[in-house]
Amino acid sequence: MKTMTLLALVLCAGVVHAQQYERDRPRADSFDDRRGDDRDRGEDLQLVCYGQAEKIVAESRTGYQWNQEKHRYEPKSELTTGKSDFDSALNVSIHDDRGRIRIPRQLIPPMNSGGSDGWWDIEDLIVGHNEIRGRFRLNALNRPTIMIDRRNGTIVVDGMIKFNGRCDQDSGHRRF
Repeated sequence: MKTMTLLALVLCAGVVHAQQYERDRPRADSFDDRRGDDRDRGEDLQLVCYGQAEKIVAESRTGYQWNQEKHRYEPKSELTTGKSDFDSALNVSIHDDRGRIRIPRQLIPPMNSGGSDGWWDIEDLIVGHNEIRGRFRLNALNRPTIMIDRRNGTIVVDGMIKFNGRCDQDSGHRRF
């Protein structure tokens, strides 16, 4: 009799534990803030960023140079590289765990991976509480990184192209 009572007690305890587990188990359609589950609360940001852009440019120079041995001017051509700075704007669009960036045409290299209507997908996107990080692929050799500080609104794009600026939320409404 004691064995039957003990067996019944163990079975009841197992059923109660299973019911408790089922009740406390997170459901696929529920949101549990303790787990940090952001499925139902995805970020939706539209940013417009103004600042200073920099790109590497190549210049071909032609002219004449004095030849000491022949005592005359001779044609000379050279190819030099330098940096070009200019004011510009770019857009960043983030929805849930996907992001895109639209960079100015002046920063797009002649050989590029295409993008989509001027927009480039942001890879390795991390949307944190204080910053947003990622990278995008212009071509096989040029994968600039993006870092946006959410506290002060600054953005840095660093790679073969560079951009430093400040971002504001773009509400999509016309100003006038």
